[in-house]
Amino acid sequence: MDNNSLFTVISLLALLFYILVRLISNFRHKNEELQAYIQQVTATQEELRLQYNQNVENEKKLIISEEKFRTMFEQAPLGIALSDTLTGKLYQINPKFAEIVGREIEETVGIDWMSITHPDDVQGNLKNSVLVNDKKIKGFNMSKRYIKPDGSVVWAKITVATLNLEYEGSISEICMVEDITEQKLNEDALKSSEYTFRRLFEGSSDAILLLENYKVIDCNPAAIEFLGYDSKGKIVGKTTWELSPERQPDGISSMEKAMDINKYAQNNGKYKFEWWLRKENGIEFPVEIMLTPILLNGKQVSHAIWRDVSERKLLEQKLEYLSYKDVLTGLYNRRFFEEELKRLNVQRNLPLTIVMADVNGLKLINDSFGHAMGDELLKKVGQVIVRGCRGDDIIARLGGDEFVILLPKTDTNETEQIVKRIKENALKETIGSIEISISFGWETKIDREEDIREILKKAEDYMYKRKLYESPSMRGKTINAIIRTLHEKNKREEQHSHRVSALCECMGKALGLPEGEVEELKTVGLLHDIGKVAIEETTLNKTGALTEDEWQDIKRHPEIGYRILSTVNDMAEIAEYILYHHERWNGHGYPRGLKGEEIPFQSRIIAIVDAFDAMTSERSYRSALPEEVAIEELLKNSGIQLILKW
Repeated sequence: MDNNSLFTVISLLALLFYILVRLISNFRHKNEELQAYIQQVTATQEELRLQYNQNVENEKKLIISEEKFRTMFEQAPLGIALSDTLTGKLYQINPKFAEIVGREIEETVGIDWMSITHPDDVQGNLKNSVLVNDKKIKGFNMSKRYIKPDGSVVWAKITVATLNLEYEGSISEICMVEDITEQKLNEDALKSSEYTFRRLFEGSSDAILLLENYKVIDCNPAAIEFLGYDSKGKIVGKTTWELSPERQPDGISSMEKAMDINKYAQNNGKYKFEWWLRKENGIEFPVEIMLTPILLNGKQVSHAIWRDVSERKLLEQKLEYLSYKDVLTGLYNRRFFEEELKRLNVQRNLPLTIVMADVNGLKLINDSFGHAMGDELLKKVGQVIVRGCRGDDIIARLGGDEFVILLPKTDTNETEQIVKRIKENALKETIGSIEISISFGWETKIDREEDIREILKKAEDYMYKRKLYESPSMRGKTINAIIRTLHEKNKREEQHSHRVSALCECMGKALGLPEGEVEELKTVGLLHDIGKVAIEETTLNKTGALTEDEWQDIKRHPEIGYRILSTVNDMAEIAEYILYHHERWNGHGYPRGLKGEEIPFQSRIIAIVDAFDAMTSERSYRSALPEEVAIEELLKNSGIQLILKW
């Protein structure tokens, strides 16, 4: 091999060696990059694992937090209730709330708070709720009474606020309730104690005397005025019996009784008793005396505080009267009835008949015309029952719309005549345009061994059976009376209702609805504004523009109409249609803000007809629009205010 060939081989080997070294170097570099990448992936994987573990931990904490919140809600020492702001319906409550209102959770959920609130507190609660709903206030506190199923009352302090939580399309309210019944009782007791304390220190009705050996040795100015004398000298030196009538009401002489009382006080330390005194002018009056033996200047004397109890005696007589009388009707109350039932439940009064009576339609009248009208109805019913009964019969109002009659020595035949007489009297009476309707049930105790409570229960059961078929008829008559009352308040409303009814009928026929649905539409049109019966007459008949308050009052009429008609069994669907007849297709109507096909079909028809009649009728502020203009306006508002499609 020559030198050139050898050089060439060596050069090639050197080149190969260089390439190999470069490859090895690049491989090491790539290997380092790969290891760095693996480390980065490993770190990322670890980070993801830690993040996943953190998410799992957070989820566990969330579950624990939710469970804690649920536990706090369930075990809270305060009652908590969530309700629909529109209807007042309670849709979630905790056990404490159920305990406070005296009901099971299952029977409380689904009812409205007004039905378990004392009637006297409903309006105040409603006014505050309206202010919250109108966003004029964020919430409110108030004291109110709840009525338990047994009729007892529990005082509660409530805190109400809106929640950013919807329920069936309405904003929710949260109500936190604290039972303050005991606090109220303590406050009343404290007020009574403070009153007594003030009277004691004012001394305006107390007289203080010091007695030694039954004789007055000193007295204060109140005692002088007390006894009607003009100076202390005319009292000092007299014995207590010289300042008293000859005999006390129990027939014992004042001297004998005064000596016995003084001896008792000396032996027992003090003695409180009632006594009759006689003023200088001879007038006798009752006093309460606290007699206490004391030492005065080393002598044993008696310290006497006299308090005029004339007013208290009169008050006791009045309280005795009130404790047995129903304030509204003047009849006896439940307490008197319970005592008389025990007293009369003896052999000599058999046959003993118990008649239960229940006023039909009271709630409907209260909702439509106000509780004042309902009270007038109850008073009138009491008068009707009294006129139909005999002088010795016991008539009592048990509460609400329930009355009871006790008829001693009266058999079934005689009872039927008495009830017939009462019903005949009721037919002659009305409250405004409302007829009086009373359901009766009775049972007679003939045998001494019969349980009088069972007799009462049977009478009540019979009464409720009669009420089942008498009450619906009464509600129908009352609805008609409400319509008449509304039309008497505003003739324009009467004409408007009849026109809307006729137009609804035409609309139903034009749409090819079945005859039954057409008749229903006609009825809905006639009744669609029945809720306006509860709106002030001055507002209904106002010729000028309504104020904001008046407009808000007017906007209540669909809900009022719903409450009125929903009490009538076969008008539940009609009530729904009337509730929503001022909803708008675009959701800007009232009271619920429904939109589109959420609005019942019949309500949409009423909205169209109502708007059409309003435009084509004469108004104090404008003339009636031509029908062509009204129809053009209806088309213009299609899909906004009125229906977009059928």
